[in-house]
Order: sequence, then structure tokens, then C-alpha cells
Amino acid sequence: MIKSKIIYLILLVCMIFFYILFVDSMSLLILILTAVFPVMQLLVLLRISKNITAVLDIDCSAIERDTPAKIAVKLKNHSVFPVSCAVVSLDIINTLTNEKQSLTTMLPVASDNEQSIKFSVSYAHCGMVRVALKSIKIYDYIKLFSKQINYNCTHDIAVLPTLQTIGSGLSTTLDSMTENEEFSKLKAGDDCSEIFSIREYIYGDKINRIHWNLTTKLDELMVKEYSLPVSSQIMIIFEFCRNGNDDESLYRNDASLETAMALSYYMFRNSITHKIAWYDPKLKMLHTEKISSEIDFSSFLSAVYSSGTYTDMFSAFIYSKAENSDSHFSHVFYISPAVSDELYHNFSVLNNADHKTYLYVNNGSELPDYFTSTDTTCAASVECDSISDSLNKVII
Repeated sequence: MIKSKIIYLILLVCMIFFYILFVDSMSLLILILTAVFPVMQLLVLLRISKNITAVLDIDCSAIERDTPAKIAVKLKNHSVFPVSCAVVSLDIINTLTNEKQSLTTMLPVASDNEQSIKFSVSYAHCGMVRVALKSIKIYDYIKLFSKQINYNCTHDIAVLPTLQTIGSGLSTTLDSMTENEEFSKLKAGDDCSEIFSIREYIYGDKINRIHWNLTTKLDELMVKEYSLPVSSQIMIIFEFCRNGNDDESLYRNDASLETAMALSYYMFRNSITHKIAWYDPKLKMLHTEKISSEIDFSSFLSAVYSSGTYTDMFSAFIYSKAENSDSHFSHVFYISPAVSDELYHNFSVLNNADHKTYLYVNNGSELPDYFTSTDTTCAASVECDSISDSLNKVII
């Protein structure tokens, strides 16, 4: 654009000298046309800018990582003047990993016509990717002037982890397969599947807890107290964290989620009800979901993305240990992209689980000496590039 302006100024100076040297009506006309032409260009550009629209056209809302996604931008020129050059810029950001990417291209648009430009983009890491069309810039025919048109078009694409399949060789123990859940006999809770006791209504009790049949018989408001679960079948705890923006940290973070997904998917496909938990850095609390159906499995992934990642490597374990101190599990799986002597010791001495399995997401590095199995704790390394093979050695 600067080059075009310099060329025009040189041309204008030449026309002025031409008029001085050859004073006649023809040289005057040429000088006037040379001086007026940019004004005409500007007026046409302003006219076009009021009659051009742009929209994002993305036909998918979820893709697996490393799978190309088709992104299209459609420009519609409603004016009678063609657009010689329109610059389209897209901003793409992974809201979980903060990876940013910019795409820019130029294209012409004929008068009263539509033009589409397509991009093919793939994403290496899991997360919620936001594609944003912030503006387009159009130029006049000789690129003396430009006009930026602002837009606010965005589209979110969920980049899903690859669903790893676990072979039929994976072993299960009978006590983990049970569907029974024990409830406290001393303390009430919020599990409506079991009634703890029935008592008289107290101001502040929820209306939906009123026992209407008994209230009708006794002619007095009676409410139900629900039970407090103290035993669950299986708990999967995983760290969705990273200690930097380098590729190795991001790949380990992806592998941690994929390992949790693979275990959860295998269990619900084999009718094993279980719970899965992770740390929510926004709410600063442990987020726990009960998985018993495919709907639960799908909503769990959406909740993980809403929570986001964090940098405190062992937050999920620390919060889980505090919140589940009164619960008992037949098996606890802990998945982490990092390992420490102190944390492994704290995990191995948990007294609220019959079986404990520590899964360390590894990327080919040497494992520490203390990372070994004991009578009650199983230690296993999960390789980022062979998660399925690693999990086939695990006993549920």
C-alpha cells in the first residue's frame, strides 16, 4: 500500500511537470484526472464497504485431535462495484492450552456475487478451539486506500481426545463388579435412592422432600431424610494439568485425559458403574461425575473442558483425599502426568480403598526406583504413544 502511494505521488508530480512544460487543455485534463482519480477510488471504496458481508461457515462442532477441520469464510458483495482485493484474517485459539494461530488470505469478489475461501486446519492438542473472524480489510483498485470492516463472528470447535480401546485381555476382580453401594447408618445425606429416616417438618426443609402419603395419614407435615453413601465401586481420579506450554507437557496432559476416558469407556460398556473426578481450577474444588451411561460419559468430557487446565500438578489427588475421607472405594485409579516420592507414598497408604492403582503418564523417560507395586498398590507406566497396550496390563 505504501508502494502504491509512492508510485501515485511520482505520477502526480510528473503530471504537474507535464502541464508546466506543455500548457494546453489536454495536459490540464490529464492533470485533473490524475488528481481526482484517488477521490473517486475512495468514494467507491466507502460504497463497497457498506455493502459487503462476511460469515463463518464451519460444519462441525467437534473433531478428534490431529483430524483436519474444514473452515470456510463466505464474502457477499451486494454492490455494483467489484472488490479487487479483500484480506480475510482469522484468529484461532485453544482456550485450554492458550495456543494461538492466525490465518490470512486475499481474494477478489465480483459485483453482486459471493466468494468463499476455505481453510483446512488440524489441532494437535485437546481443548475448546475458538475460531474468530474479527474483521476483513478491503482495498481500492490501485491500493491507495483501505477500509477495515469489523465483525464478531466466532465458532467453537471441541477437539476431542482420541478414544483408546482396551482389549478383552484386561482383567477384572469380582468385588469391583458389584453394583451394591453402602449407606451411612449414623448420618443423613443427599442420595435420594435411599431413605435414611422420616421426621416432622422443620422450617427451611425443601418442599420436594415432603412425604405426602404419610402427611395425609398423620395430618402433619412429614419429610424424608436421604442417605449418605459411604461406599462406591470404583473411583478414577486424573490430573488435567500441565507444567508449561512445551509439546511434551501438552502431550502428557492429553494422554492423562485419554487414559481416564479409556478406563471409563471400558467400564460403562461392561456395565460397571463408577465415578470419575478431576480438579476444577475455576471453582477451586474437586469435580466428580457418576458414569453409568453413554450420556454421562459425553457430559463428563464437556464438564472437563469447562473446568480448564491448571499448573499445580497434584491438585486432583489433594482435593480428593480431603473430600473423600469418609467414603470407601473398592478400587481407586489415580492418573497423573507427574510423579513424586511423597505423593506416591501418600497414595499407597490411602485407607479408603481396597485396591489402588497409580498410572503415570510417561513419555519414554526412565521411571524412578520407588515407582513399584506393593501388596495393595499397583504402579504402572502409561506410554503416550501406546495407551491401549499399557492399559491392557491393568487389573480393574
